[in-house]
Parts: sequence; structure tokens; C-alpha cells
Amino acid sequence: MAVTRSGSDEHWSGRAAFVLAAIGSAVGIGNLVRFPYQAGENGGGAFVIVYILAVFAIGLPVLMAELFIGRRGGGTPVAAIRRLAKAEGASTAWALMGWIGIFASFLIVTFYSVISGWLLYYAWSLLGDIAGNIAEMGLAGIAQPAFAGDSEDSITSRFPELLANPGRQVLFHGLFIGLATFIVSRGVKGGIEKAATWLMPVFFFLLVALSVTSLIIGDAASALDFLFRPKFDALASQFMNGEILVNAVGQAFFSLSLGSALMITYGIYLERDQNIPAAATTVASADTAVALISGLAIFPIVFAFNLEPAGGLGLIFGPLLLAFNQMPFGALFGLAFFIMAVFAALTSAISLFEVPAAWAKGDIDLDAATHARRRTIGSVIIGLLIFVIGVFHALSQVPDGGSLSTWQPFGQMPVLGNKTLLDAADALTGSIMLPLGGFLAAVFAGYAVSESSSREELGFKHEKSYRRWRFLIRYVCPFFVGLILVWGVIIAPLLAAANGN
Repeated sequence: MAVTRSGSDEHWSGRAAFVLAAIGSAVGIGNLVRFPYQAGENGGGAFVIVYILAVFAIGLPVLMAELFIGRRGGGTPVAAIRRLAKAEGASTAWALMGWIGIFASFLIVTFYSVISGWLLYYAWSLLGDIAGNIAEMGLAGIAQPAFAGDSEDSITSRFPELLANPGRQVLFHGLFIGLATFIVSRGVKGGIEKAATWLMPVFFFLLVALSVTSLIIGDAASALDFLFRPKFDALASQFMNGEILVNAVGQAFFSLSLGSALMITYGIYLERDQNIPAAATTVASADTAVALISGLAIFPIVFAFNLEPAGGLGLIFGPLLLAFNQMPFGALFGLAFFIMAVFAALTSAISLFEVPAAWAKGDIDLDAATHARRRTIGSVIIGLLIFVIGVFHALSQVPDGGSLSTWQPFGQMPVLGNKTLLDAADALTGSIMLPLGGFLAAVFAGYAVSESSSREELGFKHEKSYRRWRFLIRYVCPFFVGLILVWGVIIAPLLAAANGN
């Protein structure tokens, strides 16, 4: 029997609002640069096939599970799990899963905001670059490359200079988290939903526009070959050590924002007339499409100017800036790209921020006015904590910045050792907390929750579809998500030690 929920619960205004917000949470910086590079380096189209299988065979079932856990339990992430466990006759200790998700989400935002501040700084710099060109040359200045007249060394040194300037890092980190705090404090409909409704359409427009432009003026053939030509020999060699499978499953899992109690929180706000399988499938499909299209916005430009396609943030702050410097309208193209990246970062950040904020607003026994007051106060307090911890993350990135830049809080500990504060927080959440949270969610939904409850809550139209989901969530998902956890905690450190790293 479903748990009775108070009318003071917040809800999405409709399916479209939820889908946009959920896609916004899933689409982040990793979609823009990490996935395209992984695909190109690890088998191209062959890797893409493995990735898509991972999304729909592993990520999607866990996504559905987290959504129905939230909706069926209601209240806060912790209370929803505890309430559902109690109703199913299971141990209320399962609520630990919610606490893991809350802490992981909070910790991720503390360093994600710093990285997002870097993106915001570059957007601001390119806006100033365009404004200066227009002031000097009139409207013709719009056609100028990015940082016209600067040397290659000057352009590539911009990022080290940013890291060496703690005041600038803290300023843009503060601006970013301040905006995120304001949005979350306004609630589901007035804040998160409204932000997603405005930001995501603009994001999709910029993504498509940049991709089309990049394919026209860049080296489309090399980019398409890099991203989508099946390279089964590369895939087979990577499969031998298991890393390719872990990368594909891990990218699919983390891209869908699983394991952080985020989707449990979003499920709490779902009305009962919303079909979870249909909405979840839409989110997974859109997230996958963004990951695939993102490469087309970046790599044709990179290859056209004979630059090295680096992975991760190294691409954004290195080769990509040089490409913008060598192309007509490069400043405008670069500004559009960084605005798109900031939008992606913001929608992900407010979604993660919402997890601790949902806990702060209180459970279903409180009235709507108390919820609103607690949300506002809680969001401000959480935002201030994120800002303060983020300052330490920023200082840990300052080259020769004193004790914080060399401080390795976990010493020589496997997984977390030999890392600065920011990198250690990234490893703690990515290698341990999120896989653990996702593993527990799959086991809880597959074994602690009864078959009748999950069938009722998911509302599959065909029994065969439900049986398929139940098989995946009970056997396939725990195995592969557990593999990510074991790989990150045990196997990868042993391989690194064996290689002398």
C-alpha cells in the first residue's frame, strides 16, 4: 500500500517540468567533454554501443527505482526510504542510503561550484573581449577571433593564471553558488522548475547551433571518424583489462545522476498520475543524445586546427581556447560555448543542492508555511557552507599557494591518498559514495520492496516490461554497479600501485 502523503508536499507542475529538470540534473560538464573524448579514445562507435547498452540496461532501471522510492515514500530523501522500508517490513537502517546521498550531493556541489566558477570566468572574459572589439572596430568586431592578437602561450597561460589568483576563483565561485542558492531557496515550482524551463531550451538551442556551425566550418570527417567509426580492435584491447566496461557503465551511471539521492528527491515531487517508466526513458534518451551531440560541437573545430583532443577539463581550458583564437567569430563562438557550459553546470548544481535542501525543509508532518520557511533558511545556511568549503577547494588549486595546495588530507590512503582537497573530494564521491548509493538503491528496490509495491508504483503497461525491469534491478544492476565500486576502491588502486603510480 502506498504511503499517505501530506498535502504540504511540493510537486512538479507537470511531466514536462519534471523531464526538463531531470534532464538538467543529468546534463553536466561531463556530458560536454568527458564522454566524447572517452568514446573517441576507446573504440569510437563500438564504445558508443556499449555505452548505450549500459544506459538502458543499467542506468535506466536504477533511475526508475530511485524515482519510485521517492514518490512512494514522500517527505525527505531519508524519511522516504525509512517510511517505505517500514511499510515493507524491512529494516529502517536502509535510511542510511539517504544520508549517503545527501552528504555526497552536498560534497559534490562544494567543488563543482569552484569548477563552474572557472567556466563563468571564461564566459565573462569572452564577453569583455567581444565588448572591447566592438568598441574598437564597431560591429565588425563581432567577427574577431577570441583573444585576437594574443600569443599561444598567452592563451594557454590564462588557466594557470586563474588558478594562481585565489581572489578571482573565490569571486566567481561565490557568484555561481549565490545564484544556485537563490534558485533552490525559491522551491520546486518557483525555483528549480522555472530555472530548468528557461535554461534547458536555451542550452539545447546553443548545443544544436554550435554543433551545426562546428560541422560546417570544422573538420567534420575527422570528428565523425573519431567519435563514431567502430574501432573494435581498440575496444577489444581495453576489454581485456576490464577498464572499458567500467568506464562505459560508470559514465552512464553518473551521467544520469544516480546514487546521490537526487532522483529519489525528484521522485518525491512526482504526482501519482505521472508515468515513471515513460518519464525516465525520456530523461535517459535526452541525456544520451546530449552526450553524443556534444562531441560534434567540439571536435570538428579541434581537428580543423590540428589540435590535440585532450580529455576532460583539459580540453576546455587548452586546445579549445586555441581553436577559438584561430577561427573567425571565435570570440562569439567561444562565448556561446561557455554560456552553454555554465547553463549545464548550473542545472546540475541546483539539482544536487536540492537534495540537502529537501532534507532541511522537513518531513510531511510539517505544514506548507513551515516547509517554505525552513527551505529558505536551510538553503541559505547550506549555500554558505558550500561557499566556505569551496573556498578551501579553490585554495587547494593555487600553484605554490602554501599548505593548502600541498595538503593531502588522506595521506597515502588508497583511492583518496596523494590528492589535494578538491581531488580527494572528487574521488570520495565518484569512486565510493555514488557507486555505494546506487548499489544500495538497486538492492533496496529489488529485494526490500515487495513485487506488488514496485509493480503498482511503476505502472508498466505490460507485464513483460515489469518482469524485465525486475530482473535487471535484482541481478544485472547490483552486479555492474558493484563492479564500479570494487574497481574504484580495490582494483584501480592495485593497478596504479603495480604501475608505480
